[in-house]
Amino acid sequence: MKKSKFKIKISNEFIKLINFFNNEYKKFVKFIKFKIIKHSTNYFIDKFKKLKNIKLFKISNLSISLIFFITLLFLYLFYLSVPTLYNKQALQKNITNKLIKEFKINFSLSSNMRYFILPSPHFVVENVKIFNDDLKDPKELSQIKKLKIYLSQKNLFDQNNLKIEKILIEEANFIVKKEHYGFFNKYLKKQLSEKKIIIKNSNFFLKGKNNNTISIFPIKNINLFYNKEKLVNELIAKGKFFKIPFYLKWNFKFGGEPKSTTLIKLKKLDLEIRNDSFFEDKKYLSNNNIFFRNAKLNSNFQIENNLINFNSKDSKIVNNNLKYKGKAYLDPFDLALEIDIEKLNLIKFLTSGFAFIKAANLEFLLNKNLNAKINIDVKKVRNKMFDYSKILINFNNGEINFNDSYLISEKIGSIKLNRSKIDIVDGKLIFNGSFSFSIIDQDKFYTSFQIPKKNRKLLKNIFFDININSFDNKLNIGNFRINNKKNILNDETQSIINQYNNNKKNKIQNWINLKNFTREIFNSYSG
Repeated sequence: MKKSKFKIKISNEFIKLINFFNNEYKKFVKFIKFKIIKHSTNYFIDKFKKLKNIKLFKISNLSISLIFFITLLFLYLFYLSVPTLYNKQALQKNITNKLIKEFKINFSLSSNMRYFILPSPHFVVENVKIFNDDLKDPKELSQIKKLKIYLSQKNLFDQNNLKIEKILIEEANFIVKKEHYGFFNKYLKKQLSEKKIIIKNSNFFLKGKNNNTISIFPIKNINLFYNKEKLVNELIAKGKFFKIPFYLKWNFKFGGEPKSTTLIKLKKLDLEIRNDSFFEDKKYLSNNNIFFRNAKLNSNFQIENNLINFNSKDSKIVNNNLKYKGKAYLDPFDLALEIDIEKLNLIKFLTSGFAFIKAANLEFLLNKNLNAKINIDVKKVRNKMFDYSKILINFNNGEINFNDSYLISEKIGSIKLNRSKIDIVDGKLIFNGSFSFSIIDQDKFYTSFQIPKKNRKLLKNIFFDININSFDNKLNIGNFRINNKKNILNDETQSIINQYNNNKKNKIQNWINLKNFTREIFNSYSG
């Protein structure tokens, strides 16, 4: 049986009708979606407008700003923290090379290196050493407890291209020996880095022969750098010079003839020192000015090898002309100085000199490496009894004395200081001296002190000792003898001296006090 085949014929109108409904359906779906989105958008916009009028939204704006700022800060701190990721071994080598190149200092860095962000990015290296530039046999110059290396904030991502801003040395001990002088002199007179070297809370040990410590100078602060505008190396320091606070400013000028200038101020002593120095014909020449209270000392120095020669120029002390000259050997230190003074108030000179030594606490003068002889010739003593004087100050292997100093009265006689000594005990200055007064005219002596004729005895010599202690500023008299050291005073005279020594308020401050005291002794003396 044959299968029958048939075809359904669909008209074109029917097909058009189907397509029409399909297109309309798509339009409807699209319209519905648009309405939903529009409605939702309008809804959120309305809500946003309502929230905009609420104060809470304004706080949210501030919060957004804070969040933005904190984000930037976090990113900035993260950038500053990048050096913590550095390779430490490579960093140690890199920093060492940069220090040598930038500051011309041979630092030996330990591996104990830490990084800090505040107050500015810097590395702290502990137990650092400085050596001189002798490659064959380097000598240690300093031991540093802390070395702080401050970095530029540029390019911290590149470990090899770090830039150093400055270095800070803290709690260091610097060793200064004679063989180091050349290195320090050479270093300071080469152009330094514009970036500062700062030294704080450190000590400079001045060493002598056999490596013994001569003196220790505590330093509070030093700034060392090259001043590009002035074309000078500058050093500014504050510290203590034998327990006396000082301020020092030094510079070395480049361009033209090299010249250095030094300014030292010791306010506690009312002392200021200025010095200009330069080289001429291979000799070191210097012009020095010292201002001390009413004194102005101008000097010319010439230094050659181990010897310093100097002399005065238009110097004055308390409105009096002053001349001096001398020479000093540096190693070992030995000074010979001659001073000529036109006139001098001896009492004021001695009291102010004692006050100066007391205030200065000059224990360094007792140093065994210090030797000096100072001769002071006073042409006219401003005193009613004496006419001129010679004062001899001797520094000898840790001892100070004024032996063989004398006062001359052309009418009465002379006082000589036979034996003397200055000691410093527990920071207190103690002076002991033995004097002899040789009388050439006893009548003029008795007349000067207004001693009645009935109390005048034969008088050739007076012997006495003086003790001065800075603890109580008291002058005590001992071993008072007349004519012969073996003579013993009667009880009444000795009682007068004892009463004076025991009275803290009793002081001989002027000629009237001295005259009254002397008259009282001779009125009681039985002979």
